Formats: sequence, C-alpha cells, structure tokens
Amino acid sequence: SGRGQDFIRPVLGDMGGADTYDVLSGLDHLVAREIADPRRLGVTGGSYGGFMTSWLITQDPRFAAAVSVAPVINHVTEHFLSNIPHFVALFLGDDYRVPGGKYFQRSPLMHAHRVRTPTLNICGALDRCTPPQEAMQFHNALLENGCRSVLVTYPEEGHGIRKWPAAIDYAARVVGWFEGHLGVRFAR
Repeated sequence: SGRGQDFIRPVLGDMGGADTYDVLSGLDHLVAREIADPRRLGVTGGSYGGFMTSWLITQDPRFAAAVSVAPVINHVTEHFLSNIPHFVALFLGDDYRVPGGKYFQRSPLMHAHRVRTPTLNICGALDRCTPPQEAMQFHNALLENGCRSVLVTYPEEGHGIRKWPAAIDYAARVVGWFEGHLGVRFAR
C-alpha cells in the first residue's frame, strides 16, 4: 500500500474487525459534528474497499446506499478462484479447513441475510484477483433475502473499471445509484 508494515499489521488476522470499528467510529464523529447526515450515508470501495463496503452493510444498517466494486464476498471461494489465495490466508490468519473459522465468520456472504441497504455490485468479467463470482454471490444472496441489488459485470474489464467507454458508464452508474438512494443531486 505504500504506507508500511506498521500500517498493515493491525489488520492481519483481523480483516473486518478493528478496521470496521475505525470506519464506523469515524462516521459517528462526522454525524455528531453534523458534517454528515445520518439519513444519507453511502458507502463505496473497490477491492479491499469492496470487501469493506459489503462487510459494513452486513454489520450496520445505517447506510442508505452501497456500491461494492471488485469485492471479496466469500473467503473460501476467493481462496480457490483467485490468483492470490495467499492473501486470504494471510489477512484472515486462518485456514479454510477450520469449520466456523474466520473464512466463514468474516465473509460478507454469511451475513447477507442482515442487509437492507440497496446495493450496486460491480465487477470485471476478467478479474483474476477478485473473480466476478464474488460479486455475483453477494448479489444473489441479497436478492434471495429481499434486499434491492443490481449486478453490473463489465465484460472486458479486470480488477477495476478503467477502459473507455466502460469507465464513463461506471461513473454514471455510481453517481446515479447514490443520487437515487441518498436523495441528493451531485453537481454536473
């Protein structure tokens, strides 16, 4: 990440733990200072941020809208389908063979039944780091549990949406999703 080992170390073995509380306490602070409107909180991120977006909406109902990009949703399938299986084992500090271990406890998919936040799931069909099946699993789980969910898969994209004109479509969808669910208009 460029921020050094001391920055990364607290997350090792605790992905979705202390970092979750950091984000939520930051939001609490912004709401308390009346900088953020508690009725119009949106959350988005890509890759680890996609995981955190999906994880946060399984842990806290305060979000009015979410956009999860290239997420890790199910640590077991991520371990076996991605080109970086060591990432999951390293950051969870666990093994997929441990029944009920962190591979299960910290997978957003296992908590999807709690989500009420309308969620836009975005992935690249060519993504080898966080394969598109990750976003697809969350999308289907949200729908199965009565939550509004849309899945967008960009056929020529990998880990992130970068090519023209997909990048324009992506930006328009994200802005439109938040405008539609937060009740705000962004400057154009």
